[in-house]
Amino acid sequence: MFGLMRIALASLVVAGLGGGCAMQTSPDDPGDIGGEEGSGSGSGSGLIASGTYKVRSQIDLTAELLLPTPAADMVETLRDFSTDPARTLFDLADDAGVPAVGTIRDALPSVVEDRLYGWIDGEIANLTINGVPVTQVAGGIASLAETAFSQFAIDSELAIDGGASTHTLTAIDLSPTGIDRRYALASIPDVITTATPTCSTADGSLSIGDHTYGLPYGEIVWQAVNDEMIADHGLDIRGALGAAINCPALAQRVASKCIYSYCVGHAAELTSICERGLDEVVERAHAKVAEMRIDALHLAAGTATLGDANHDGLTETLDGGVWTAELDAGLGLRHVPATFTGTVLR
Repeated sequence: MFGLMRIALASLVVAGLGGGCAMQTSPDDPGDIGGEEGSGSGSGSGLIASGTYKVRSQIDLTAELLLPTPAADMVETLRDFSTDPARTLFDLADDAGVPAVGTIRDALPSVVEDRLYGWIDGEIANLTINGVPVTQVAGGIASLAETAFSQFAIDSELAIDGGASTHTLTAIDLSPTGIDRRYALASIPDVITTATPTCSTADGSLSIGDHTYGLPYGEIVWQAVNDEMIADHGLDIRGALGAAINCPALAQRVASKCIYSYCVGHAAELTSICERGLDEVVERAHAKVAEMRIDALHLAAGTATLGDANHDGLTETLDGGVWTAELDAGLGLRHVPATFTGTVLR
């Protein structure tokens, strides 16, 4: 008798909130509220999910299987600059069609040209950003970007009404990667944030149906890395590298280098190569990182245990959630480990 009264009371409360997730029952299911008073999460077979839940999902990227371009290759120019700055600046400027590269190579005697990269590297080795060698900063930027392609978290709202739901992504959080940045997805263009999966409840468990999203993940990563640079050094990546190196000053110092009676000279050309080389270091890394779109974050199914800690017959939490998830970043859909939890919004 008491169990029937609890069911009736819970049904009335749920009706006041809006339809709950459809409950599947077997012919032998008595429909009573499962779980005894005082037990753990208070989950039970008679619970249903109703209303709106704040959901947190964590996605693990097995990068070597998922990404068309390895993460290290995306920031190759930054890595090259961190280990071999002069050659990288010259090669990238030459590849970009800067005439000054040919002018210097044609004008300098081989004995001077053979020393040129070493002189430039020696000057850059003495430059720092807030006390950190500029080449070390460039390597750190590359490492930060690479780690961002390991895992991320998504915040969302799951609104349940009867056997249907609306699942809306609200923010992406990169803190699982070590980058303490969270971005509201409503402010980011070219994002698919809303889906309407089916849902059902059976034996104290919530089942969520098939749905898919799309994210410009690489562009978000690049913004996060730039924001980290601004927070640490007051300038974005290109600005910080440019301020530390100071191409005109670097060019003047290198131009004054001499061996025997031959001096480098060509300060204007060296300045042009330095500036365009730095542009290419950053722009090419940005372009490669931004290419990594998540064309489809496919949540084929989700399951979670319903929690009723205060034993009022309503589901307050979604516990131990697991997504059957796939991700397409350009190689077709590949399985990714993904989990979630949820808390009801009152």
